[in-house]
Amino acid sequence: MLNFAGMTTMPAFSKLSKLGGLIEEFVRREAGAEKAIFTTSLSLEDQILTWAIVEAKLPVDIVTLDTGKLFPETLALHALTEKILGIEIEKVLPEESDVAAFDSECGMDSIYLDVQARKRCCTIRKVLPLQKICAGRSLWITGLRSGQSENRSGLQMLESAPDWGLKKLHPLLDWTDEEVRAALPLIDIPVNPLHAKGYPSVGCAPCTRPVKEGEHPRSGRWWWEQSSKECGLHKG
Repeated sequence: MLNFAGMTTMPAFSKLSKLGGLIEEFVRREAGAEKAIFTTSLSLEDQILTWAIVEAKLPVDIVTLDTGKLFPETLALHALTEKILGIEIEKVLPEESDVAAFDSECGMDSIYLDVQARKRCCTIRKVLPLQKICAGRSLWITGLRSGQSENRSGLQMLESAPDWGLKKLHPLLDWTDEEVRAALPLIDIPVNPLHAKGYPSVGCAPCTRPVKEGEHPRSGRWWWEQSSKECGLHKG
């Protein structure tokens, strides 16, 4: 439930109060029962969306990609979120044979030397598992926001994703950093403690570092390479 005390005039409160209904409208129109999926990385945005989906009792499966390289803090947050909200967030794992082949042929150190090796690792641990879980679905809900990066600035709230065989919905697309931060105290959901330690964007441990003051929030992701800072789940 929303914490109403002294918050009724805040833009974040207004957006939160409408979020469940917004998602429900798209799910009903684009997906229907058992056809919508939400992938959470346990980010600030994704915690807000998890809360909204549960609060509105929407027929949306909530899953997370357990790459095998997540921070301990992220794994602990997964368990804590399940306990507090009384839900199960399904872990989607990579194929063990694919991981073993990568480790044998390339090794994790290769991701720092070769962009293609890094992308292969992301494909094995994220893209291929998600493709399997998205099979037969109609709608994929994400926590992307246009202000997160230049690469995401041109997104539409609802877009076709032909490579995935469904549509993607970004309910928080127009939310600002300030609105995200203001919304979190209004709902009873935990956040990753790494955010308070300089990690505005948290991914796999080998590919994420804290950012310095004045740096772009996503500069801590794949910091050693010049790229669009995407893993292959989204365009870039």
